[in-house]
Amino acid sequence: MQSQQVWRVEGDLMLGYWSPITQSTGFISRGAIAAAGVLVMAGFALSESLPQYKTSPDVLQAPSMEHWLGTNGIGQDVFVGLVRAAPITVFLALITATAALVLALAASSLAAFGGSRIRSAILRLVDVLQVIPSILLLLLLAAWIQPGFLGLVVLLSLTGWHEDVRVALPILLRELTRENVHFARRMGASRRYCLRHHILPAIWPAIVGLFLQNVRQAALKTAGFGFLGLTDPRLLTWGSMIQDSMDYLYTEAWLWLLLPPAGALSLFLVGILIIGEGYMSNGSLSGKEHHDPR
Repeated sequence: MQSQQVWRVEGDLMLGYWSPITQSTGFISRGAIAAAGVLVMAGFALSESLPQYKTSPDVLQAPSMEHWLGTNGIGQDVFVGLVRAAPITVFLALITATAALVLALAASSLAAFGGSRIRSAILRLVDVLQVIPSILLLLLLAAWIQPGFLGLVVLLSLTGWHEDVRVALPILLRELTRENVHFARRMGASRRYCLRHHILPAIWPAIVGLFLQNVRQAALKTAGFGFLGLTDPRLLTWGSMIQDSMDYLYTEAWLWLLLPPAGALSLFLVGILIIGEGYMSNGSLSGKEHHDPR
């Protein structure tokens, strides 16, 4: 009994020690969400008022009052390109992550509610897609068609949804076997009611985690395709701006050609990571306390 009390006291002390850090993480995550929203809206607002991202005689100009982040090899203003590429890069990652997650949740729901044969067929399809190296397939298709905004969304969604099924399906099956769901069904509750009031709140933290993971992967893949020059040349992204700086790595121009888009992409990925950490330390724990019937 004394040893159990000692362990309990030590556990309370550890929770008390970590609670300020957890709270600060949640504060940072909320700040990151607000900052991301402000930056995206500012990008849309500035893109309407900024000059066009076009060529000019001012080639490879260093940062100055006229060109805040300098110009590239064909005289395009780097700051203008950075701001104009921000909404495209961010929304491309968000829409792709949403589309892949919707496909994964639809397949998981069909496997969970459709019976053993449908579940087996979906799992076999997922196994086949996991055997095929999706990155090689993406590179081949991108090199062939040079996709634009919509093409990238379709390609990344159709080659990435199966990875989420392996995570979403076991969680969904676990929640379907909970006692509260069985009790609600016996009391006459419909499947829609159980899904809305019991299952969805319980799996929501996992859905958010998958969504944030998809956002990071979509942003990295989009930047990679732009860096390799496999996208539509008219599609301006941070990755394509990084690719434009490769010819000037051995000159001082790399300072204003490479660092701004690489830094913007890094900050975006770090912001998504902070949001995920803050949500998991606050949202998922609170969700477990409220929706775990045990």
